[in-house]
Amino acid sequence: MPQRDERWLLRLPELDGNGWRLMAAKAFRSFGFGLNAVVLGLYLAAAGLGPVSIGIVLSAALAGTMILTLLVALWGDRIGRRRLLVVGSALMLLAGLIPLAGADPILLVAIALTGMVAVNNNESIGIQTIDQAVLPQSVPNAERTAAFAMYNLIASAAGAAGALCIGPLVGAGEWLGLEGTARYAPAFAAYGLCGLASAGCALGLDRRAELGTPVQRRFALHRSRGTVAALSGLFAIDSVATGFIVHSYLALWFVSRFDASDASVGVMFALGNLLAALSFPVAAWLAARIGLIRTMVFTHIPANLCLVGMAIAPALGPAMALFFVRSALSSMDVPARQSYTMAVVDPDERTATAGVTNLARGGAQMLGPGIAGSLLVPLGMGVPLVAGGLVKVVYDVALFALFKGRATPEEEGLRPGAQLTGPEPAPPPPARSDRRPRSSRR
Repeated sequence: MPQRDERWLLRLPELDGNGWRLMAAKAFRSFGFGLNAVVLGLYLAAAGLGPVSIGIVLSAALAGTMILTLLVALWGDRIGRRRLLVVGSALMLLAGLIPLAGADPILLVAIALTGMVAVNNNESIGIQTIDQAVLPQSVPNAERTAAFAMYNLIASAAGAAGALCIGPLVGAGEWLGLEGTARYAPAFAAYGLCGLASAGCALGLDRRAELGTPVQRRFALHRSRGTVAALSGLFAIDSVATGFIVHSYLALWFVSRFDASDASVGVMFALGNLLAALSFPVAAWLAARIGLIRTMVFTHIPANLCLVGMAIAPALGPAMALFFVRSALSSMDVPARQSYTMAVVDPDERTATAGVTNLARGGAQMLGPGIAGSLLVPLGMGVPLVAGGLVKVVYDVALFALFKGRATPEEEGLRPGAQLTGPEPAPPPPARSDRRPRSSRR
């Protein structure tokens, strides 16, 4: 067992071809998300929109992603996972229209509702739901958490690279003679090109990416409905708090509170993304030793307390230091959460489970910017950070209380004689060496 725990440190997970294509597509999308999440906040600030209008635009972007997630949850396996990944990635092209909207909030809301306008550097809902269902089919069960760790490491590294390109791309716009909000046009164009590249990677997926069994017309969730409902409710609590502090708002907050420059904000978010990327292998290592739930909770609480510290920081330096500490800790729950959610349901429930849990997260997160803009920001620009941090701590405590005794099948194997209190173990996927094409309903 120790050899298995340490293997992910020595070499990459044994992904099949679909797994590597998912990683490449995710890298392109994440580069775009890291770029666009910050640029959008800077663009809205330059456009002169008020807090309420900014909150509505950001909420509209999250609402569009939620609609896309609902589509995946209800009909993802019927439409086809590959098809949804291709079309979803191509929707990123529509963000290139944002500079044409100027400061018109109606046009900005219409564009945001398309579903692929990034407001966070990490794509946590939308077509990532498909990735979450396909990835466990591309790797042995024992390496599932390590695969999700590598998936998120690639995403954060690519997001960091995207954020680092903000300064050069805005500078390119100024070099071209663009002024005002128009100087952000090259950055939005680069975001659209990332979507095209991601769509090209998704086109290479084969039949093993699909469900592989006849698709039922009934809703895919059956045996695990109770577990999924409980997890969805908890994730919603966490996500409404995340909506208070989306990265577009944090970028705006650093500019408004400390008069930080565009380039310095971009570098700061790039470093934050790199710290998050480095945390994912650590999360896989930690999960192998203390369990997935404990990894999620014990890393998340101190990260959330850093948000409160940022709000009361007296200067840019201390605020940035707390931002970096939070960046190193706040995302360690992501691969653990994804692995845990896919482990405690049956394989034919994975797309629906990913859709429902992400839909709960997306719907709750959609409310966050609107609440922050209309209720919290008028009390002070730092109030959303305090509220977000405290609500997230409540989520952490509730998650630990409800699920600390529900281990995944492979975690039960670490404790002889232990009894599984959660759902029964799901059957393992076919071995990687099985290259026979799976049947398709089409």
